[in-house]
Amino acid sequence: ENGVLLLRIQDTGYRGVLAVGKDPAALSIEMCSTLGSCGQLIGTTAEEHDGVLAMNASGFLDPGGNGNGGTPSKLLVKDYQILFCDGAEKHPVIGFNEDNVLVLGEFTDQEIIDKRIRDAVSFGPFVILNREKAKVKGMAGGYDPRTAIGQTADGTVLLLVIDGRQPGIEGGNMKTVMDIMWEYGAVNAANLDGGSSATMVLNNEIINKPC
Repeated sequence: ENGVLLLRIQDTGYRGVLAVGKDPAALSIEMCSTLGSCGQLIGTTAEEHDGVLAMNASGFLDPGGNGNGGTPSKLLVKDYQILFCDGAEKHPVIGFNEDNVLVLGEFTDQEIIDKRIRDAVSFGPFVILNREKAKVKGMAGGYDPRTAIGQTADGTVLLLVIDGRQPGIEGGNMKTVMDIMWEYGAVNAANLDGGSSATMVLNNEIINKPC
């Protein structure tokens, strides 16, 4: 329905949902109407922008664990415009260009403009880059709720949410995210903001189990 296939995934210690979308042009980054003051529920943002499927993406400023979700961290690009930037020389960019290709890399503000990045956030790490898996060490970031985005060679978009921090459901680490994205054909994939923010909504209903 609406060009999106939803897959329930589960393995030892985690469960989640993988959304497979065939039209990358239909995917956009949208912001809450309260940006700059406080955050809002993912479903509310989706409803305000007539979104069918929605998932959180960007991190937000969270000093001492008391952030309210109102201020994004590092970078926010929407419709080719840099709407927020923390002033760093380069940013780890996760975004789509004018050809609807998922672009991952460390870019300056000018490079973001030159590369015609239409929508982007800044997070990480990149778990698959140019058809190569990232190298992981030890606990690979530990087990937590996760969200991630990837794209296959034919342009299909993969949106992943993994539940965690619950009895019997620890969550996933970076290797978990990487392996799932790899299994479903991602040639590029990146970790997004997880933790208690890890939420996926379909037609204004939460379809995973956030912690």
